[in-house]
Amino acid sequence: MSDDDRTLVADGFTETASDYEDAVRFNIEGGQRLVMSIPAGSYDDVLDVGCGTGWTTQAIVDRFRPARITGVDPSEGMLEQFQAKLGGIEGVEVTLAQGDVENMPVPDAAFDLVVCAMAYHWFPRKWAAAEAMAAKMKPGGVLAILCSGRGGEQAYRDILANMEPPNYVWLGAFDAVQRDIPEMEDYLVQAGLEVEDIWMERRVRHTTVEAYTQRMRVVASHLIGDMPEDEAEAYLAEVERRMREASGPRGWTYDFTKLYAIARKPG
Repeated sequence: MSDDDRTLVADGFTETASDYEDAVRFNIEGGQRLVMSIPAGSYDDVLDVGCGTGWTTQAIVDRFRPARITGVDPSEGMLEQFQAKLGGIEGVEVTLAQGDVENMPVPDAAFDLVVCAMAYHWFPRKWAAAEAMAAKMKPGGVLAILCSGRGGEQAYRDILANMEPPNYVWLGAFDAVQRDIPEMEDYLVQAGLEVEDIWMERRVRHTTVEAYTQRMRVVASHLIGDMPEDEAEAYLAEVERRMREASGPRGWTYDFTKLYAIARKPG
């Protein structure tokens, strides 16, 4: 991914930051389950990578009450939402920094806990991202990751594949972001970490076409890229029409697959 592509992703999340939490309720619940899966312990210094609006940090505060939390995200809009919501937590020192995972402006070997919830799948060099996060961990520190799992959103992918012409940019994005257990394990082991647990969560969701497309707009608006606005609107309208045709009595049905991982740095 080029610098321009990274900027496009960050700008896309900035544009949708104010709508983000309303559209990703299931992600927030997944982040809470991730935090509850972290081994019991004392984590005074926490790094939240791709911190977004701060919902994972909130779960960490609720469970562990760390002394210091650092949130890093490339999106200025996301950091503004985080600051407005969590910048004044009593007894917790909160620091925010703008940057991507491979260029985090934070010290090495400084954190007891590193978390990355629903951001890892957007990192273009996933092996390098694992190494970058491992470098920030103290010996004995814990890394907790939640990301898109392989096989999710297949119903939506089928709609895109049957469009004429197929949107190969969007279709390719699913292959680029989704990962399975062996792949994640390899990233973590190659980063020098000891894997404690990796698992998949697959659920079938029923919703309205409008709610689903709003979620996709919020989390993946940057995939539209350079498509002219009128062309993009026509394309998305046709996608929605086909989704309605494919919907059943319970609405639009789709797979929601998430991958969780817990690892520890030796020492």
